[in-house]
Amino acid sequence: MMVLYPAPVAGARKSSKRIGTGSGAGRARKPRAQPPAKQTARKSAEPSTGARALTDQLEALGVEVVFGIPGVHNLAIFDALERSTIHTIVVRHEQTAVYAADGYARATGRLGVAITTTGPGAANTAGAMGEAHASRSPVLQISTQSESRLLEGKSGRFSLHESPHQRELMDAVTRWSATVSTGEAIPTLVLRGAREAFAGRRGPAFLEIPHDFLSAPVRWRAQAPLKERALPPEPIAVERALRVLQNAKRAVIWAGGGAVSAGAADLLTKVAETLDAPVVTTYAAKGLLEPDHPLLVGFPPHQPEVTKLLSSSDAILIVGSDLDGMNTEGWRIPLPRPRVSINTVAEDSRRNYASDVVVEADARVALEAILPALSARKANGARRVAELRKAADKSLRDNKEFVAPYRFVQAVAGAVPANAVVVADMAVAGYWLGAYYRAPQVRSFQYPLGWGTLGFGLPAAVGAAASGRRTLAVCGDAGLLFAAGELATAVQEKLPLTILVVNDEGYGMLRFDEEERFGRTFAADLATPDFVTLAKAFGIQARTCTPKDVGDALAWGFKQKGPALIEMRARFTPPLTTSPRWPLKGKKEARP
Repeated sequence: MMVLYPAPVAGARKSSKRIGTGSGAGRARKPRAQPPAKQTARKSAEPSTGARALTDQLEALGVEVVFGIPGVHNLAIFDALERSTIHTIVVRHEQTAVYAADGYARATGRLGVAITTTGPGAANTAGAMGEAHASRSPVLQISTQSESRLLEGKSGRFSLHESPHQRELMDAVTRWSATVSTGEAIPTLVLRGAREAFAGRRGPAFLEIPHDFLSAPVRWRAQAPLKERALPPEPIAVERALRVLQNAKRAVIWAGGGAVSAGAADLLTKVAETLDAPVVTTYAAKGLLEPDHPLLVGFPPHQPEVTKLLSSSDAILIVGSDLDGMNTEGWRIPLPRPRVSINTVAEDSRRNYASDVVVEADARVALEAILPALSARKANGARRVAELRKAADKSLRDNKEFVAPYRFVQAVAGAVPANAVVVADMAVAGYWLGAYYRAPQVRSFQYPLGWGTLGFGLPAAVGAAASGRRTLAVCGDAGLLFAAGELATAVQEKLPLTILVVNDEGYGMLRFDEEERFGRTFAADLATPDFVTLAKAFGIQARTCTPKDVGDALAWGFKQKGPALIEMRARFTPPLTTSPRWPLKGKKEARP
């Protein structure tokens, strides 16, 4: 049985009609799964309110933490939350509420919940919802709407925060949305939104509730989510996949975030060991194999040595990845044929590269079907990986531009405690971690690619730290200032959060891009504050460091009770994983 909303990891539509069923369910083909029984909340003898029914349903879903900002329309929700067992973290901006819910979801595998208010409150979340959508994070945003009697028709009546098309705005960045039509529908639609966030490709759901329904009497009580049994893959697809893999002499595995979502790390490791196949992981799949596993490549596919390994293999098993542009140098990396792809949505197996065999199933279920029939073989996989690692390591150390940021990544890796989460923002230092940091386990590294949303780092780290896991946020000076108010949140919540600000006094990636394209820089240099003084103003322990002593500084930060901030002044050159530096830049796409 698969639980729809899993327990924490160790350590821790297109319609504007106001109806009660929502939108988005028909956008993409859903994975084959056993149809669940009809899910509705059940009637209670004692009347409650819409707000209390909402929080009761969240409790029934196992929600322990929500992030949000109170407003005049949603105060009843916060009142009900205060009376519930759910811990409410009040943030300083609605966008950061969704980023924090996203960071919590990535760190735990559980539903991330954000509470916002009508109009500007919901609108402020669009960028963060887009990142969750692109990264397929199970996030549920619950917002309010104007009083129900004011929503008749399309033009509105110019009431406070009025936003008749609020749901259409969210439709662009969600996989499902709905408007509550009666107070009695609140618990059922909360349940539905949570379910949709985990279905198929996964992604954010949006539910809006006219604020008068929050105080209306409701007799429907909460219901726990159903357990679903994932159906096995088609036998013929499994047979074809086995034929390809058994005939391969130098197979390679490409693992993506779908393998993490499915909880398939152990099975993926066993399949790799049976095939003696090197494993290349995407940004979202870091930690699927232990950092020192002899079959883990541990370098990004953009690294020329890895690209050569991929192109010289005679078969590839793709698990839970749609082979997006940022991981494949704009689809220029030549992937071997034949290709076996495991994905919950068959369309995603063919979207970017052709697949010779598609196994449409949850990664864990598919690998469970494949593994018993695989024959063990020796293909020099460990030797190939060892040679690759040695060559790639030497290449980076011998490069005058790359050696300093590469050492920075190794220093961070050496200082991060076991079971900690590292959150990298869209900054040059973050790009280096995204490329070369070897996560010790799944759900221990977060990176917004995804949409590539600058300003993700600090608020997502707030969400990760709210799970109880020690968290490191690595931000640039510009990215941190997107959400500097969350320093106050970290203090108020006494979060186990260390913040490393790599200050290059501007948009470092854009400086590089401007020099490459225009031969000069412009609109990239920024005035920055004294981050240590800023942090201390919030009551945060803070200090500076240099790239040479960053490991010691991080060790100091992790020892602090509550949040700590470290400022490091450095200008790193971007790594090969950034599009201006792609080794295959200028070449044609390698697909199909």
